[in-house]
Amino acid sequence: MRLIRNVKLDKYKFFTSEDTRKIFSVAYEDLTTVIYYQDTNNNFKLVVAKGDDPPILIEKGITRAEAFRLMNTRP
Repeated sequence: MRLIRNVKLDKYKFFTSEDTRKIFSVAYEDLTTVIYYQDTNNNFKLVVAKGDDPPILIEKGITRAEAFRLMNTRP
């Protein structure tokens, strides 16, 4: 798990410098949860973002099963 400070979710793709694409996104109050997928290495990353001042991102590598479990969970 990695904590990234002062980087907004809009700039996350430029910060990671990887060819990732967003496959899932859900927002609740001031938190946004996004799952990114990287084709070349078959990696999934869970990113939780808080957009307040200062912006905070938490990034964690997850497995394919965990990613699909999160996408199929209903609030």
